[in-house]
Amino acid sequence: MSQFIGTSMPKGFAGEITRGFYDHTTEVLKNDGTVKAFGVPVKLAGTSVAKTTVNTDTVYGFAVREYGQAGVNGVQSMDMVTVLRRGYIVVKSAGGTPALGGVVYLKTDGTITADKGTNTAIPGCTYMGAADASDFVEIAFNI
Repeated sequence: MSQFIGTSMPKGFAGEITRGFYDHTTEVLKNDGTVKAFGVPVKLAGTSVAKTTVNTDTVYGFAVREYGQAGVNGVQSMDMVTVLRRGYIVVKSAGGTPALGGVVYLKTDGTITADKGTNTAIPGCTYMGAADASDFVEIAFNI
């Protein structure tokens, strides 16, 4: 048996549901074509979802990584997207130092960050710890 001290497991992949795998809420909605990655915040745009790109957008949820939805290059190619409405998910942080209980902010380019700056806090969204070496971090949404 091997033991590794001073290292940690990676958080996972962007869009991967984490804790309570059977205790989350998702919806499958039509993709307007702008949601091309997993773990990104999305907004409700009529009967479909679109990537959230400006601070005035309301975050409806996060694009979930589902088996069979991505091509070999990791890009989502489906017309439908599964959206996490409540639960825990892995996302890519684009700055700042995420910490347990920290506020998750939305940048104008649609990425998330731990830096307050001029960014907008995402209601009901908190960091569940520090990011790993690849800047992946677990967040809680509407818990």
